[in-house]
Amino acid sequence: MAAQSNVGGMARLLYVAVGAAAAIWGLWGADQGWTQWTWLALGGVALVLGIIGYSPLHAMFEPKGQKAS
Repeated sequence: MAAQSNVGGMARLLYVAVGAAAAIWGLWGADQGWTQWTWLALGGVALVLGIIGYSPLHAMFEPKGQKAS
């Protein structure tokens, strides 16, 4: 079953921007070691969620009849 989009508008843009910033920080700004990989992984997850428009947190707390605009 494919995930239905539940994030729209500014929230989606925010996910993409924060994910890209965290991934860039992980690539070039963070210290070597586990912190670098952690920032890169968190940024990648946020970026992908923003691109596909789905968030598990929004799915848990969203009222049942509401859809993303």
